[in-house]
Amino acid sequence: MFIRIFIFMNCCFIIGGCAKDNQIIENPVEEEKEDIRNTDFEPCDSYFREIGKVYENGGETYLWGGDDFSSHFKITNWELNECNLLYGLGREAFPALMNPEYADISDVPNRFDESEQCIVLYNRSYTKVYPFEQMIAHEVINEVVDGEPIMIAYCVLANLGAIYSREYCGNTLTFGVTGYTYFEKEIWGGLDAFILWDRDTESLWWPLIDKAISGKMHDTKLKKYNEGNWEILRWNEIKERYPDALVLDKNQTQATPSNWPQLTDNQLDCR
Repeated sequence: MFIRIFIFMNCCFIIGGCAKDNQIIENPVEEEKEDIRNTDFEPCDSYFREIGKVYENGGETYLWGGDDFSSHFKITNWELNECNLLYGLGREAFPALMNPEYADISDVPNRFDESEQCIVLYNRSYTKVYPFEQMIAHEVINEVVDGEPIMIAYCVLANLGAIYSREYCGNTLTFGVTGYTYFEKEIWGGLDAFILWDRDTESLWWPLIDKAISGKMHDTKLKKYNEGNWEILRWNEIKERYPDALVLDKNQTQATPSNWPQLTDNQLDCR
């Protein structure tokens, strides 16, 4: 089990960003790792500006999000320090699911180690399980429960497991991972955490301060889903307590949308 966790954690360091929230899971891996964080960042040189991933165009500031300009994020009004960014793999490096598929727990009783931690979501008619090992591949799952759109999020680097609402101003947002992480030495002990984005306004969100930090949704609070409807349990507990549960299926691939309808300012008047 320790070897498998070590492999997944190192893969996540290599290929993308992760998140952190106030659902903290004890990290079972104790080995020392090189600290690549810049703790003297005022003033500092922006590595991402040097390589062109933060740049100016037509009086606006952009953050690189992929090979096409349409995938870049406009960050003119954001409140983060670009010197504290890490990674920068692009917005689809982790394929956030929009139509997740599930398997019956009875069909996969021995898929995970007995101590595997999972996010467990309770519904009026069913229980859904999101094993951390499965979540590593996606980090974000867009789902609907009892008519309420929600987002399940997990990151192995920051030991986050949390569920958020996706409904804002009567609109449903669809979330993904930007491929960047961000840190500030005065927040969460300086740990870096993934930066999310929503497809509907292309705003960026940083879960460590629970709000949007750029775009049309700037300063909007990232809302937790009712914490009485979810918790974190181990696989052996889930099998015993919820023999009819549904488990996030593995090896899911979903086509990335080439475009996405954008919400107008009028649709966001309630902010």
